[in-house]
Amino acid sequence: MLEENLYTRKPLRFKDGKFRILIFSDTHGIKNYDTRITRDIDAIIDGTSPSIVLFNGDQVWGDGAENADSVRAFLKAITGPAEKRGIPWAHVFGNHDDEKGYINEEQQKVYEEFEFCLTKRGPAEAAGTGNYVLPVLSEKSDKIVYNIWGLDSHDSFNDYKKEFGLKEDPWFFRMPDPLFPSGGYDSIRFSQLMWYWNTSEELDKYNGGRIPGMMFFHIPIPEFITLYRNTAQTHYEGLMRESCGNGPIDSGLFNCLVERGEVKTVVCGHDHINDFEGEYCNIRLAMDGGISYDGYCDDDIRGGRIIDVSETSPFDVFTYMVRASEYVPDYPGTEKRIFDK
Repeated sequence: MLEENLYTRKPLRFKDGKFRILIFSDTHGIKNYDTRITRDIDAIIDGTSPSIVLFNGDQVWGDGAENADSVRAFLKAITGPAEKRGIPWAHVFGNHDDEKGYINEEQQKVYEEFEFCLTKRGPAEAAGTGNYVLPVLSEKSDKIVYNIWGLDSHDSFNDYKKEFGLKEDPWFFRMPDPLFPSGGYDSIRFSQLMWYWNTSEELDKYNGGRIPGMMFFHIPIPEFITLYRNTAQTHYEGLMRESCGNGPIDSGLFNCLVERGEVKTVVCGHDHINDFEGEYCNIRLAMDGGISYDGYCDDDIRGGRIIDVSETSPFDVFTYMVRASEYVPDYPGTEKRIFDK
């Protein structure tokens, strides 16, 4: 198990004391996709020079999620800018990726066809597909300086109900006055928390000390709502143009991260026209605005999120949004198109 967590197809290392992560969310690829998404991703990668690119779920949807051919074709479009530059990339799945019955387990095999894909299927004992850690090594040794954690945040709460035998009463997960508003989405499972905790402890022991890191997954956890309900205390900033599409069950992930004390940045997608961020319990929670042209997205938000890490102070990272409008000459955008999440 330790060897698998230490291994990546392409080693990740700091360079000149720095490591830059670029995250794109909600590409929402269809068969007849809008090719401007490749243009935008290419321009942002060219302008920011990331060390790794992460795709934060809902890479495909609709007819783009039908089979290996449709998934492969769109992946070439969005990962091509990284592949041609030799930049490693990884992904997690969102709530739309397997909506046409082509399951994530099979899609994972298509992803792994790409030379610079670092995503791992993950352990069988942890729920979902794509729970993994990518260690980032020191520039001058094999000591782990930083960890990138990916989790599968699953799909709909209907799946959760079926899995655990909960009653079908719709009010069970849409109470008239919930503590957290909910879009009826799924929850990260306890088996994933156990895998993260145990793996984190194992890597710390191997490394001889705590390893700071970041975590990314698609569907936001309820603690994101704390940010915009307490803007002064959480140093909230950014844009919020739709409700936070979390699930009704608090998985306990945030508490797990607070107790471990290593993951200091959590990035979610899912809410295409939100890009707010803030700090709660010493963890920075950040939304990544959508990049899609084939799912709803606002022109002034479309882009990705940067996380800059310094080898000398890896617990203190800097994150911010970058916009397609900053890097694409004569950026025309598109009119706002509204779809379901």
